Amino acid sequence: MRYRGLVVGSLVVMLVVGCAFALLAQEKFGLKDIPEIKNKKPINMIVETGAAWDKVIEYIKQFETVTGVKVNIERVASPVVYSKENVELMAGTGYYDVVYVETSWTCEWSDYLFDLEELAAKYDPRGVEGFREDIQNISPVLLRCGQAYGKQMVLPFYTYHMGMFLRQDVYDDPTEQAAFKAKYGYDLKPPTTYKELYDQAEFFTRKKGDTLKGKTLDHDLYGVAMMAGAYQINDEISCWIWGMGGDYATVVRNPDGTIKEFVITKKDKDILKQALAQYKDLLKFAPAGCLTANFDFACAQQGEGFAIIQPHQFASLFTWTADLLKEKVPDGKLGIYPTIGGQPYTGAWSLGVARASKNPEAAYWLVRYIASYDCQKVLMKEGGQFSARMDLLLDPEFHSPETEYPLGLVCSYLVDIWKQQAPYVDNYWYFNTRAGGKVYEMQMNVLHKPMAEEVTIDECVEELVAKTIELTSKFDTVPIREE
Repeated sequence: MRYRGLVVGSLVVMLVVGCAFALLAQEKFGLKDIPEIKNKKPINMIVETGAAWDKVIEYIKQFETVTGVKVNIERVASPVVYSKENVELMAGTGYYDVVYVETSWTCEWSDYLFDLEELAAKYDPRGVEGFREDIQNISPVLLRCGQAYGKQMVLPFYTYHMGMFLRQDVYDDPTEQAAFKAKYGYDLKPPTTYKELYDQAEFFTRKKGDTLKGKTLDHDLYGVAMMAGAYQINDEISCWIWGMGGDYATVVRNPDGTIKEFVITKKDKDILKQALAQYKDLLKFAPAGCLTANFDFACAQQGEGFAIIQPHQFASLFTWTADLLKEKVPDGKLGIYPTIGGQPYTGAWSLGVARASKNPEAAYWLVRYIASYDCQKVLMKEGGQFSARMDLLLDPEFHSPETEYPLGLVCSYLVDIWKQQAPYVDNYWYFNTRAGGKVYEMQMNVLHKPMAEEVTIDECVEELVAKTIELTSKFDTVPIREE
């Protein structure tokens, strides 16, 4: 399946078949459907800085006007969210009524959050069925990431599900296609195997004075841009190991579906070593700055015309990168594709209600409202982020000739990749352990070390396994062992 150019193609036709018609036609929950809130105590929440919340906060003010409940909003950089919330949740202070949750933290914080169906049964005139009817419009993959042991703890705010970004204009160029086939013996196309990715990264790495699309380069060109710094490298590695059929630990279930144990299998360790070796190998075709890079550097390298492929990047950054590319390379165009193996990191910032909240009634309705079609449309049209709502991603407004590139392209990609990934997400380790947040934070530093030549790959895997077992044994009740 190709996600490119201005052609919607068979994907969107497929997406609007069957249940999609029902999703588009269904009457949407909105501010008008919130009943009178009896508890008028102010509520507190913490969110990220950035344009997305800049826009949505204006709509939260409408919530305040209609409900009579004051919403106090604290804004911090995203790396600080976990530490600030975790202290309050574990202490049971109830300081934050609405909790901002990254998908990998859901099980860890499940003891401190309400099951949203419990609140629906208490406060929603339509009860649990009304709640379920509305959330059927949300990506089932992201809903699953927001569950803990079968209970819906959070609703997604926006998704940053990952994908592969590449310079579609370069891949479509006849000169580049002919040169690639002459050198490697097969057609140039979006890579689906590590060998293809390696070949293409090597092929597109060029020096100033070489040519690209028949034009002389006035700068060095890199095959790939990656996020090898000690912050988001674990999201890239997750794509890699999931796509190879591994995980940080394997979830072993009882016959009734409950979790029996976690096992870090020999297969898991071998796949992790292979993934790290391949990742490190690719770095020879990346700018040196990738060793300390986060998403902003990697996207800027591609958007400014210095790199051809981002093997793993957050889909929410596609439009920003495409707009930058249009400014810096007017004839440039991006395409978005599944990461190698077709199981990219599945992420979303989500919202839940703290069990220690002084006003769970108002907090519940604010969570429902922010997940509503109206707020999510503002998020997409004005805030520059991608909704988790399928009905919104299918909206024809985002698939017109004017909006298909780059906006509609990502909408199509997200709906399709969720469909492909749905059979796997239930067994991803992150979304089954109470230690997920702790392990996730630890991985950022440990997985960076072999890239920076601080340790060998074998030493990295040994440290990662030991710390995963230590943290899981401390913060989860499910036993974990190494095979």
